[in-house]
Amino acid sequence: MSLRSQPLVVVAISATVVLALAQTVMAQGGGRIVGEVVDEYGEPMENVTITVDATDPELRPPQFVTTTGSDGKYALLGFESGIWHFKAEFDGYHGQEGPAPVTQSENPPVNFELTRIRHPLEIALGDEALEGLDPVAIGTTLTQSDTEFNNGNWLVAIDGYQSVLSDLPQLSDLNVQIGQSYHQLEDWDSAIASFEAALVTDPDNEDAKAGIARARMGSGDLSAASSLRETASGLNASREDLYNLGEIEFAQNNIETAAEWYEKASVADPNWEKPFFKLALVELNKGNMAGAKEHFQKVIDIAPDSEEGTQAQATLSALP
Repeated sequence: MSLRSQPLVVVAISATVVLALAQTVMAQGGGRIVGEVVDEYGEPMENVTITVDATDPELRPPQFVTTTGSDGKYALLGFESGIWHFKAEFDGYHGQEGPAPVTQSENPPVNFELTRIRHPLEIALGDEALEGLDPVAIGTTLTQSDTEFNNGNWLVAIDGYQSVLSDLPQLSDLNVQIGQSYHQLEDWDSAIASFEAALVTDPDNEDAKAGIARARMGSGDLSAASSLRETASGLNASREDLYNLGEIEFAQNNIETAAEWYEKASVADPNWEKPFFKLALVELNKGNMAGAKEHFQKVIDIAPDSEEGTQAQATLSALP
């Protein structure tokens, strides 16, 4: 064997290896996909997870996973021809996904545009209103304040609402919650000031209007009853509104009118003993002993251990 034959053997072996490798690559798939991920402002996003899943169980490999570079771009090689499902994910952003065909020739890029997940406050008020603020922290304070309000911790609720208002004065309806808290504390002037603050941005706020009337009545201004009557004629009347109007009429010896308001209060809350007790007194004033006994018994049935229940039992025992 001459020395010149050896390189020919090597070349022959090399060609065989190259052919085998090419056949292997074709068997695995040589499809290539490139793409880019940007945010809603067109800025490239780094470290976005790109996951590509086969839609046909016979496609191999069944999945590709990569991440974008600092330029927001990615590239994947080794696809078999077919339909693949592409998905881009990044924490704090809405994911985006969808199918795309892949062939062994040049493929169009698969690009994504991800939108940041916004806090409900950002959705309600807009990005500019929350610029420089932490919407999650503000939302937490607001939720905690509502909890304190519902639990009757009025001062804590007021502090929380005022803190939120200092950051977001657009949430002027919180002044109604503050006013209602002050009402519970019988701080009538502060309650009225808070309700009036709500009316500055929302002049038709019925809760604020009714709140002012209630606070004025609480402070002893019975002339506010006319404003409260308007509220009580609508859908915003509370059982307390109806009952208080009855109290005003009863104090002025307008017994029949008082009875009408007490009746409305009892309908608003059939398990509240106070209006039934007053209806019993109305019947006593009218000399209707049977009607008075019926209402006193109703009070006892509802709340035997209440102040009204105790008085009802004593009065009922004394009646003939």
